[in-house]
Amino acid sequence: MSTEVKKAMISSTARDLPEHRKQVEEACHRMGVFAEQMMENLSAEDATAVEVSLRLVDEADVYIGIFAFRYGFVPDYDNPTGISITEMEYHRATARGIPRLVFFMHDDHPVKKSDVETGPGAEKLEALKKRIGNERVAAFFASPEDLRAHAVQALSQQKAKWAEQQPATAAVPFQHTNPMTLPPEPYVAHPYTLSQAAGFVGRQSELDRLTEWVAGKNELATVRVFNVVAIGGMGKSALTWEWFSRTAPHARPDLSGRFWWSFYESDAHFENFVIRALAYVSHSTPEAVRMLPPTDRENALLQILDREPYLFVLDGLERILAAYARMDAAHLTDDDFDRQAASSLAPAAGVPGAFADEHRLRKTAEPRAGRFLKQLTQLGASRVLVSSRLFPFDLQQVNGDPLPGCGSMRLQGLSDDDALALWQHFGISGKPEDLLPLFHTFQSHPLLLQALAGEVARWRPAPGDFHRWQAAKPDFDPFSLPLGQLKNYILLHAMEGLSATERAALRTIAAFRMPAQYDALCALLIGAGKPCAGDEDLDTLLNHLEDRGLVGWDRRANRYDLHPVVRGLVWSEVPEEERLAIYSALRSYFEAVPKVKKWSDVYDLNDLTPDIELYYTLVGLQRYRDAYQVFRKNINKAMMHRFGLGQLRLELLQELANSSQIEAEFLFFNDLALALKLVGRVQESIPYFQKFIELAEGQKDKKYHGIGLYNLSNALRFIGKLKESEQAAARSSQVFEKFSQVDRLWFLQKVALEWQGLALAVAGNYEDANTCLTQSLTLASDNHDQQSECFVLANMAECALLAQELPAAKQHADLSWELAAVHKHERDFIRAARLQGQTALALGDSTTAEERLYHALSRARAINFVEEELPALAALAELARRQGDLAKAREHLGDLWEAAEHGPYPLVLADAQNVLSQIESDAGNTAAATEAASRAYRHAWCDGPPWAYHFGLEKARMHLLALGGMEPKMGEAE
Repeated sequence: MSTEVKKAMISSTARDLPEHRKQVEEACHRMGVFAEQMMENLSAEDATAVEVSLRLVDEADVYIGIFAFRYGFVPDYDNPTGISITEMEYHRATARGIPRLVFFMHDDHPVKKSDVETGPGAEKLEALKKRIGNERVAAFFASPEDLRAHAVQALSQQKAKWAEQQPATAAVPFQHTNPMTLPPEPYVAHPYTLSQAAGFVGRQSELDRLTEWVAGKNELATVRVFNVVAIGGMGKSALTWEWFSRTAPHARPDLSGRFWWSFYESDAHFENFVIRALAYVSHSTPEAVRMLPPTDRENALLQILDREPYLFVLDGLERILAAYARMDAAHLTDDDFDRQAASSLAPAAGVPGAFADEHRLRKTAEPRAGRFLKQLTQLGASRVLVSSRLFPFDLQQVNGDPLPGCGSMRLQGLSDDDALALWQHFGISGKPEDLLPLFHTFQSHPLLLQALAGEVARWRPAPGDFHRWQAAKPDFDPFSLPLGQLKNYILLHAMEGLSATERAALRTIAAFRMPAQYDALCALLIGAGKPCAGDEDLDTLLNHLEDRGLVGWDRRANRYDLHPVVRGLVWSEVPEEERLAIYSALRSYFEAVPKVKKWSDVYDLNDLTPDIELYYTLVGLQRYRDAYQVFRKNINKAMMHRFGLGQLRLELLQELANSSQIEAEFLFFNDLALALKLVGRVQESIPYFQKFIELAEGQKDKKYHGIGLYNLSNALRFIGKLKESEQAAARSSQVFEKFSQVDRLWFLQKVALEWQGLALAVAGNYEDANTCLTQSLTLASDNHDQQSECFVLANMAECALLAQELPAAKQHADLSWELAAVHKHERDFIRAARLQGQTALALGDSTTAEERLYHALSRARAINFVEEELPALAALAELARRQGDLAKAREHLGDLWEAAEHGPYPLVLADAQNVLSQIESDAGNTAAATEAASRAYRHAWCDGPPWAYHFGLEKARMHLLALGGMEPKMGEAE
């Protein structure tokens, strides 16, 4: 369908029909028609009521008239014919020729005497209704709900007519992020919609605590980032939304603006957050911000937030932590992670504990995001409120305490008074002495309480009668269950009264990883053999689910979502056969969606959403080979070259790793290995490279065998397996030497020679290394490939740097930087800049070294290029040491340790430990310096001479000699 949003003008008398107008407005939103063209929704302006009303009709695509038993207001100005505004609106719609949908109140509709007009007004109304009845086919309604059903049916028919008149020009976007606003008007990227059934009840002490924080009172005066942490369904998002929407503007009237971002949206990646946030605070556009380098965006955003007082809310931050940074996060039942969230907080103080064994789960999946969170704690003017199931590890110190500038509040269950108030909101009977013991079994968990209340309120034998409901449910006995089992137990009982069609709709919505569009639900739920016959049925069904508090509705975007706890439970209960049927329907839907044809035409990650959702659906159908083809053809290159999203790319591939079907797609193992290597998990990549080599040997095209060998060589070098690395590269070079001239495989032989040369250079065999690298450069030059020359020159600079041939290293690094500008590959720029910086450092040029190394570091971090980030950090630590800033040197090493150990990257660790040894020696800590030198020695040993990391080993020996330490005893040299 077209992406153009149609507008409706709802015309009626206002005083007697407020509920009817509300129901029609809801019907319009359900059908994707913008319906706020009503007088009561307008702000004050310098215009008469007649002018405003007629302008609303002029702006509308459809007129909706609701007529009861009042004629309406008759203005005594601008009204020579003496008719009501309601009649004027109908005449203007008729004159414009726009569709007119008319509804008359049925005689059986109950009305108050005061709502029935008499006298001349009644006569005019009767004449108007008679004239309208002659011109249009009107529907008659007997209640507000009946009117809603008629409106949905009429709008559905009208939408079909519009579709015939205006062929589709573009697909409705899957992801919805609200249009930008200008500060001080708040910007809500993704509104919170999951608490509509009961509204917000209680939590006054928690609201007051947030107000104290934003006002900077008492011990919270220095807290810049405040975390609301709780297990799923405890109401942290509802609390923060209520406070953000109603309280914060009054608590801090001096704010420059307010910004709400929800990471629960499937497109709400850290990258998109930074783009939208900077666009908001800089009064710019997302398109303009997207043109900036990622690191520049983050720095610009931090500078503005430091200078000007903004309030930011980051809802659902756990979705960017390692525990939830996975494709199936929307379908996790989360019981394990809930327990971890609870145990990671010290109950007395409400601050995170050490949680050492599982701390990796609480780190951000993207290191850039973690560093950004840390920087937020140092802001001057702005405040950031975080809601999360897990306290972010990046916001705590080694001892488990929050970082300076960071605070926390653990959200518990509702108080007794709040729990009873929420229960009574649904109009349910029950005495406190009977209800509170039940509530206490599940700690007055708000989501469970609301879901149970919704079931009792809609229990058909006696709606709202808790005692009769309980008497009719002898198997309902939560008192005997441990808390860990109660969540699912209560929710399942709360959904017992769902009809088959409601259950089907709930399961279909649960299948989506993101909020489901109404058009998608229509395609999946309306039609022959489906739960709903038409839009009226679907509207009624969704309305019931919303009333129960099971489904949230974003009216502006017309999308439907489930609370993560409900989604996880609902999906876990779907039988396998039905799950496959739902996935099959989703596959048909997503395959029909128009997609971007070439990766080079993808400029926004949202452009990939249809392909990613199709991929996920194929995985759900266990059609792993088909999913992999979608990945290779439509996702891989855009994600790699356009966005540098290594972690997301890896998550997609890991969905297929354990499938036997994927064995036939031998290239998959190379893609997965490369993805692991690029995010710094080098050791894990090696078995997949080996698997790829094994499968490639059986392929007719022998080049794949050689590719696997040189990729394996590159990975083995990083983890210190230098002998195996050189051997694998040599074998690869031999493969390509046979075919390079005939089959034009010179490029592949060039790469093999480079990795062979680097393995030799690291081992200290500089002569043979230069021979390999020179042959590689000759191949690139002879074939006039400047990008290849750029890459080889960087590796020649690396070799010269290790050999301490500094003039040659500088020449090669500078030439590599110049050639990087030809094809503008980001990794080429990063590598050349890092080598320029290291060479300048070796030559004693601190100014150039600092600029080049920080340049390389910021760009490497922007794309999570770990293998370049780590040596840049080690070099910056050495630079800071030489400048006498030992604290800064230690800080750089602190950023390096975990990632280098996790890789592992023993060569970088050897360099870093050598720097640390000199730092400790400078500080007079001889024992610590000796221990660091010994660790450097062990890391540099690798396979032992002649296959040790020569440069690092010799440096460690020098430190140990100067410190009077002994060389560690290692294995026999080969």
